[in-house]
Amino acid sequence: MTTEAGAPQAAPEDPVAKLFIELFPSLILNVARNPMGETILTVPPDEAPFLLRQAHEKPELGFEFLRCITATDQQKDGLELVYSLLSMKHGWTIHIKTLLPPDNPVIESITPFWPGADWHEREAREMLGIEFIGHPNPKNLLLDDDLDIHPLLKSHPLAPIELKQGYQTF
Repeated sequence: MTTEAGAPQAAPEDPVAKLFIELFPSLILNVARNPMGETILTVPPDEAPFLLRQAHEKPELGFEFLRCITATDQQKDGLELVYSLLSMKHGWTIHIKTLLPPDNPVIESITPFWPGADWHEREAREMLGIEFIGHPNPKNLLLDDDLDIHPLLKSHPLAPIELKQGYQTF
């Protein structure tokens, strides 16, 4: 949701988005809500780690729990990375989204201030090829170390075969 001037605007019933927009007006590209009523903020990739750190460290935000990090291949648009956070203090959930360019999916690691991001970042690196600068242990979790493939990319060479298997009828 944006204003006519292009600046993001929160819905009146969304105190989380309002607070982020007040604190970081130039960083928020878009504000939305999912069907569960949770806030979704879209931010530039170079600002996402800063905003995540602020969400973790600023007491007025109080997002002390990183639920998960997910990533999806949006093909020519890039790789969408979503950080899901929870504030138990306030009872808020927020999802911070960013879109990494398809030809250079690189972003700073958030493990220095959120150690729980370790395995999430490793999985996104292994499955989609996203590089997390400063990650302390960028090793594969699921695939052999000598494999240099990213199975969740839609350009993966086995993707057409895998899709056919999903459409079998009985």
